[in-house]
Amino acid sequence: IPDEIPDTLSDHAPENTPDEFLGNGLSRMDLRKLRRGSWPIQDRLDLHGNNSDVARKLLQGFLHEAKQCELRCVLVIHGKGMNSQGGEAVLRKLTRHWLTQHPSVLAYCDALPKDGGSGAVLVLLRNA
Repeated sequence: IPDEIPDTLSDHAPENTPDEFLGNGLSRMDLRKLRRGSWPIQDRLDLHGNNSDVARKLLQGFLHEAKQCELRCVLVIHGKGMNSQGGEAVLRKLTRHWLTQHPSVLAYCDALPKDGGSGAVLVLLRNA
């Protein structure tokens, strides 16, 4: 993570992180379009197998880069927690929690089955 990207995301995720998120000023229609895969995925980040510190920094760097490149829709793969202790999807919960805090994120939802289903999240980004 480059030094100019502040690490501002909290790891204190609530017990239940929502499967989808819709930011202020966005219509349910936008979320529906995202769920249907109306926006092409322009880039992807795979967080599999990283600890939460590494994953958080990778995500922040990735979102920073996506914003610089004016990307609208990205895919973040966090896995389903199949290999984690106790089978708890720690990265899934944390990734979605971080996304709700990030200023560039307008909305997110589970990815389409072909893109990872509930083991990944489709993210709609604010343009410029």
